[in-house]
Amino acid sequence: MLVFSDLEDQSGIWKDTRDLFSSDFLYNSKDSEYNDEIYLDALDDIQDRVWECGGGKISAYGLPTSRNREKVTNVIRREKAYNRERLSEEVAEKSPMLNEKQRIVYDTIMTYVNGRDNNQVGAAGSNGFFLAAPGGTGKSFLLNLILDTVRSQGRIAPAVASLGIAATVLHGGRTARNMFKIPIMEYNEVRACSIKRNTETAKLLLMTTVLVWDEVVMANKNTLASLDCTMRDILWVPAFMGGVPFVCAGNLRQILPVIRGGGKNDKLIQCLKSSWSG
Repeated sequence: MLVFSDLEDQSGIWKDTRDLFSSDFLYNSKDSEYNDEIYLDALDDIQDRVWECGGGKISAYGLPTSRNREKVTNVIRREKAYNRERLSEEVAEKSPMLNEKQRIVYDTIMTYVNGRDNNQVGAAGSNGFFLAAPGGTGKSFLLNLILDTVRSQGRIAPAVASLGIAATVLHGGRTARNMFKIPIMEYNEVRACSIKRNTETAKLLLMTTVLVWDEVVMANKNTLASLDCTMRDILWVPAFMGGVPFVCAGNLRQILPVIRGGGKNDKLIQCLKSSWSG
């Protein structure tokens, strides 16, 4: 609308709708009220989208000036914008609510993550974790607690899901294809993600403490291979996902990846269980 439409009062759009444009940032920040930082996050996002459409600075369209003085995305700023104090309170409140099996998973993953950060021997072993959890077992609750714990410590924990609906359940969740620029591929090919070195997304991956992917079973195994290849290349580490702790979850009883014109065997070949060992 700003770039391609001739609006009579462009500045009035922001005054009337800024809360609507900022609602996602308010939710992700865990704050209870709108503030200047949240509005700036929304303006930064609008600025990014205007640049993508070939426009200029949003101040030229009558909107307030954003923090983006250069043409960069705000992906890192978004991951660092969480209210650490509020997250710490939520972790302290929800941790005692874990049942016995959830506690084992939580302690195992956090022990590995903390040991890896501290270069301890206890972090040895595979950096991949798969949480097989049918509906109603508290999978989302556990994943969000892991995310909140890591973020409350000021560390980076991107959260993605194979589907948009599943992404909305995760705190700060996005779809994997949007987050990692996973290309559209034929079912039998593997291509690296469209992430170039020195971009904001590449820098985010270098800073990542743990990566969470929900509903991974519904993704084609080649999408994980695409991310794995990209992570190894960007982080210069030959290990699975570049050595970053990778927590994926899903229900193996759910829908298999969709293969155009494919039969049952084609779907089984392309599912996660048919993937190679990282």
